[in-house]
Amino acid sequence: MKQTIALNNGLTVHCWTYHPDATETMVLIHGFTGSHEGFQYIIPLLPDIRFIVPDLPGFGASDLPAREDWSIDAIARLTNDFVEALALPEPPHILGHSMGGLVVSSMIYQNPELYSDHVVLISPVPSAIRRNDARRPGAVLGALQYRIGHRTGRMGHKLVKSRTISRALTAFLIKTTDKQLRAEIYQHHFKNLDYISDIEFYSKLYTDINRSGASHYAESLRHKKMLLLAGDKDTVTPLGEIKKFAQVVQPAQFHVIPNVSHLIHYERAPEAAALIEPFLK
Repeated sequence: MKQTIALNNGLTVHCWTYHPDATETMVLIHGFTGSHEGFQYIIPLLPDIRFIVPDLPGFGASDLPAREDWSIDAIARLTNDFVEALALPEPPHILGHSMGGLVVSSMIYQNPELYSDHVVLISPVPSAIRRNDARRPGAVLGALQYRIGHRTGRMGHKLVKSRTISRALTAFLIKTTDKQLRAEIYQHHFKNLDYISDIEFYSKLYTDINRSGASHYAESLRHKKMLLLAGDKDTVTPLGEIKKFAQVVQPAQFHVIPNVSHLIHYERAPEAAALIEPFLK
């Protein structure tokens, strides 16, 4: 079921609800360039959970925020406003993937009582990228793509929305040998290109992501029970950085899923679901 939720500032957030009759509720927060559709493989595996999945402000079908709200903390604040507007009878569980894990961390920091004690982070952005960081070359190239994109008009739009670049980046992430699943992931990522709202927004938010990390909100996260999932082949949020993050936040459970990179919720949804269900119970 699709809903459009109006916030007090006039911004509208689109969200989708699945398994509406379930008694447990969980809000799912997608990653950078993503939308609610990224969770479509894991949702059917957990029929006892009512999922509420928004397109974050500026992504998917949701409105682009005002310029003063182009940061992770601002997106988190707006998403908290969205959850408050839902007027749920009980605080929901919450899950975030990649940038979504960073957003969730800020959401909890800003308004911890809005959520239950159960938090799931899948390959969250763990820390700011340092000068000698292995992630730095990719971050520099990504930032350059968006910076050029918003400064060069039509040609820049073609650069940012290039399917060739998207295919190359996706191929770098995919580890599964399932041809059908690989093709579906490519198509999902191609569709995300059509959702790009404002390239300058993407550029500024991408820069803010690389300057921050979920470990910045460790004190608040330690007051929750966290399930932390990571892939051992991840190059976007490398396992070494995730392990450092785990030492800081001390999750209730930390599982490393083998032979997968950053797209656990696509490629290894059954394993993820099998860990999430007992954790919530």
